[in-house]
Amino acid sequence: MPTRVKALVGVVVAGAIASLSVVRGYPAQHWIYFSVYLVVILLSSGMKVAMPKSEGTMSVNFPFIFLGILQLSPIQAVCLAVCSVIAQCRFRVVKSFTIVQILFNVANVTTATTLAWWTFAAVIRVHAESAPVLALAASVYFLANTVPVAVVLGWVSDTSPFMHWRQEFLWYLPFYLVGAMLAVLADFIGIHFGWLTSLLLIPMVYTVYRAYCAQMAMVHDREEHIREVEALHMRTIQGLSMAIEAKDEGTHDHLMRVRVYVEELGRIMNLEPSLIQALHTAAFLHDIGKLAVPEYIINKPGKLTPDEFEKMKIHPVVGAEILERVKFPYPVVPIVRGHHEAWDGSGYPDGLRGEEIPIGARILTVVDCFDALASERPYRRALPIEEAMAIVSSKAGAQFDPAIVRLLATHYQELEKLACKRSREIEPLKTGIFVERGAAPGAGFEAGQTSVAAGPGGIPAASAARMRSRYNSLSALASAVRKLGIVFEDRRTGKSLGVRDLSAMMSACLRPLIAFDCFAVFHKCNDSAILLYKNGPWAEAFSDGPLPVGTGLSGWVLESGHPIINGNPTVERSLLTGAGPFSANSSALSIPLLDLSGSIFGALTLYSRHPAAFSKEHLLMLQAIQGEFTLALQKALPGTTKSHPVGERVADAVESPLAGLTTS
Repeated sequence: MPTRVKALVGVVVAGAIASLSVVRGYPAQHWIYFSVYLVVILLSSGMKVAMPKSEGTMSVNFPFIFLGILQLSPIQAVCLAVCSVIAQCRFRVVKSFTIVQILFNVANVTTATTLAWWTFAAVIRVHAESAPVLALAASVYFLANTVPVAVVLGWVSDTSPFMHWRQEFLWYLPFYLVGAMLAVLADFIGIHFGWLTSLLLIPMVYTVYRAYCAQMAMVHDREEHIREVEALHMRTIQGLSMAIEAKDEGTHDHLMRVRVYVEELGRIMNLEPSLIQALHTAAFLHDIGKLAVPEYIINKPGKLTPDEFEKMKIHPVVGAEILERVKFPYPVVPIVRGHHEAWDGSGYPDGLRGEEIPIGARILTVVDCFDALASERPYRRALPIEEAMAIVSSKAGAQFDPAIVRLLATHYQELEKLACKRSREIEPLKTGIFVERGAAPGAGFEAGQTSVAAGPGGIPAASAARMRSRYNSLSALASAVRKLGIVFEDRRTGKSLGVRDLSAMMSACLRPLIAFDCFAVFHKCNDSAILLYKNGPWAEAFSDGPLPVGTGLSGWVLESGHPIINGNPTVERSLLTGAGPFSANSSALSIPLLDLSGSIFGALTLYSRHPAAFSKEHLLMLQAIQGEFTLALQKALPGTTKSHPVGERVADAVESPLAGLTTS
């Protein structure tokens, strides 16, 4: 029990003792009335209903306490109230009360009854009507009885006591006023028609109890409906977050962890509950706009080109437009739209500055960057959280709100433990599945394609055609490359060269044009790739093991069919044998090797220790010669020439820009 709660209990007990010392001098009277009211109170103590949003209960026998204030001495009224509370704590309870709880409740009702009696006695002396005076006394009783309870519950649950009182107790006030009017009516009947007639108050109280139960049943039904709607709402949000995950498989843990961080920071900052709920939702859905961004850009294991970044920048705008149509009852849309704004105004999409940025977006921006740095990414490895925090702190006042950065720096260690604990509350989406049913689509396959040939990494014929068109525009460059002596046949015997000889010749011919530290050729086999050849001063930094398609830099190229310039070599985790010479500032250039059908046959990757070592011209050089190099590799590898005759040339089938050129 918190110290301040113990202190409040002590104050309430002291108040009860002081109240008893005030009322003890008044003589008792009407013991028959007292006895009957006591029996009724004890019997009706079981007639209680639960509070709608807490474990507390309320009995409807308070009209008899008000009758005690009207007809009996203050000590007798206090005794009736105390017996009522003890009976409620002992009869028909769901959870047993502790001694401290019973002591607090008894002391609280003692003080409340004394204050109500004193209010009634003081005001009635001015010859006011008894009905409004007792209503005033009932209001005092209500406040004195409920406010301390609300304070205790608020402090125990670490919420605002006033908000707790307003939501949980305020709506009881009309029932107390009705109880006061029933007590006045019973007193009036007793004076004019005899005291026994006033006992008709009992069925009246029972009627109030039944009406109260009916209303509470309606309240519980509405709350249950609200809970079901909120649960459905949250499941929908989680479903939408899985749609993002289906596009970007690495985002699941990131979303789960960001959710924990932003919620807890919101609570530490004492934000409104609606804003905390908005942060919870935005943590799941802030990247939903990435559904409009091409998948190869999202999962690209390297730096983005200017054109790719322009496409990426639309995602907060698209995400906000999607969520605007949902009409959330809390401010999710401004958070999603603003989560890439910067404190100094350099962010996007609107260039907001400082406190113009919504507070929720400022929190999400800091947390999103921090967790992104501390998480695995296709283009780099995860940083230790201390290093990630240091990077975020260095950008305080420029990119991030300094106050939020300081708050995160104070609490990130404890929040990290909580995020690790709760990040797996929702299972990740399973996309690596195989559907056996379905032999072909209703419209059939594309001409020349089968379900086996296409494979998970197949490139559509239209894409291959566009690539062939691009090759035709590079004839001048291809001619320059060809003059360097690139020959894929042994001119003396007319036979195709072996894989190692072909790759070694390609490496040797490229070295005068492109500076690299390692040259690697991969051959795609189902869901993995075999390293056919490696060469260069730092070739030993890479192992000869298989490369899973879709992982690392070369694996991404093998899966997507897109080349990459100046990617990060350190993401080739399945290949690197140690730290070696490569770092996050090193570079890699990788292109897919396409066969005659347009399917991905393999990949050619160049690695450099230096940053930004490769240019677009280097990429064009590799693309210009990849067609003949791929065909030569197919001829050299056993089992790969069945679909393409050995004598078939790329120049005949693909219209390569190398066709017809001779060596010097």
